[in-house]
Amino acid sequence: MKRSTKLAALALALSVVLTSGCSTLPQAGPSARRVYSDRKAGEFAVREVDRVEALPAAPDVPDFTPFPIGLKSGIPMLVAGDAISVVFYEVGARLFSTPPTTSGSYDANAKATTIGPVSIDQDGMIRLPYTGEIQATGLTPRQLATAIEARLRGKSENPQVIVRVDSANGSSVMVSGEIARTGRVPLTSAQERLLDVISLAGGPRGAPETLLVRVDREGLLSEGPLEKLTYENFGGTVMQAGDRVLLVRQPWTYTVLGSANRINRFDLPLRRLSLVEALALAGGPSEYTANPGAVFVFRYGKEKTAELPLGAERPIVYHVNMLKPTSYLLAQRFYLTDKDVVYVAGAEANLPSKLLQIIGQIVGPVAVARQITN
Repeated sequence: MKRSTKLAALALALSVVLTSGCSTLPQAGPSARRVYSDRKAGEFAVREVDRVEALPAAPDVPDFTPFPIGLKSGIPMLVAGDAISVVFYEVGARLFSTPPTTSGSYDANAKATTIGPVSIDQDGMIRLPYTGEIQATGLTPRQLATAIEARLRGKSENPQVIVRVDSANGSSVMVSGEIARTGRVPLTSAQERLLDVISLAGGPRGAPETLLVRVDREGLLSEGPLEKLTYENFGGTVMQAGDRVLLVRQPWTYTVLGSANRINRFDLPLRRLSLVEALALAGGPSEYTANPGAVFVFRYGKEKTAELPLGAERPIVYHVNMLKPTSYLLAQRFYLTDKDVVYVAGAEANLPSKLLQIIGQIVGPVAVARQITN
């Protein structure tokens, strides 16, 4: 009789707690009911995403702006800072090689003499023996060799000249930022493209989907996601001497909280990421604790209201009921923005079972200890 009285008292206590105390149990966040009650208090606006017209505007994604087509042919020109060597070939009367023999005759074999490396100064000039100053910038190595040969006519017998680029300090692209090897990437007659330059510098350092590529060409800027580059679009742009390429990590993020299987802060790629993809990366709603009908996205957005003009920010909560099949289609067009919070509310039906688990954790050890001592 005494035992049955204790069981009855325990059952009565459990019923009281289950009916009135579930709201005080530990939870992963507010319930769907609490979200709507705070909405009524004016804390924020709640938007039901139940049709296409209710979807928020997709965020702007940075995209590359093609550079205007210049007058350059794509063949690398010599520029200030380049270091070159000049190779002279002479026969007969020579300026740079073997003098006449003791008999007074000249060696008929061609002799080569190399001068250099010679740096092209900031004015674009080089100075060589017997030729004086010659304009080098804006010319190809072959064109400069022809100009030197013209200066030597009448001074040397049938001179032949080859200009070799030793160091393309000026004919190069400067690469910096989140890349394996920062510094200069020399340009050659192969007409390196933007993707070629990035590969020659060792490739990106970090996840490509979070990196922004910024190209500066004589003050003109073009930038966009690295992940989007291909040889068919801006990635196939032929690089020119003096171009600067910068890889920047864009710190865009979103956070998943509540009853999802994976609670974390995630990097937001520099492309449009849908709510479906975000939930999938978080492992989806928990099968045991989540309420899939109460998926919310918290953000500060801009929309026109009676109280606020267009362009003013206000807190907005978007509700998506993932128990409806059509919501999966809508969620594919719902795109996240920087600092969004995706919240999966817990199922209120789980509160009684959670309470029983807590009671079991308390009562179980006591019962075991009593059995041991008896």
